[in-house]
Amino acid sequence: MGYEMLVVVDVAGRPASYSSAAEAAWKAAVREAFLATGLGPWAERFSVMIEFRTPEARNANEVWDLDNLIKPTLDAMEGVFGLRPWRGLTQAADDRVDHLEASKRTIRGAEVPGARIEVRRLVE
Repeated sequence: MGYEMLVVVDVAGRPASYSSAAEAAWKAAVREAFLATGLGPWAERFSVMIEFRTPEARNANEVWDLDNLIKPTLDAMEGVFGLRPWRGLTQAADDRVDHLEASKRTIRGAEVPGARIEVRRLVE
């Protein structure tokens, strides 16, 4: 199985964990970054690579738990995945992500917090 690049975006903003006070702002930044490309949504199976750039924690309770950073990021990518066809609350069709790579690191120097996100189509 191979990959074909669809889009790469750089999201500027403070990454947020799932179910945190900052989640809505992070999701808005992710949505805007993909909307700005003018591309998608696609009806594909996907591979996604996310490289989070996290700032220094503001307090002892602010931790950068990688799996909790991933969920709100994928949930905000309906501009790529389209919407899940069901009767519940509107959700991105992120169930079509079959391959995921994710990493995190603390920002360096004047670097801006955020994430670099690559979306690839899976090809046989």
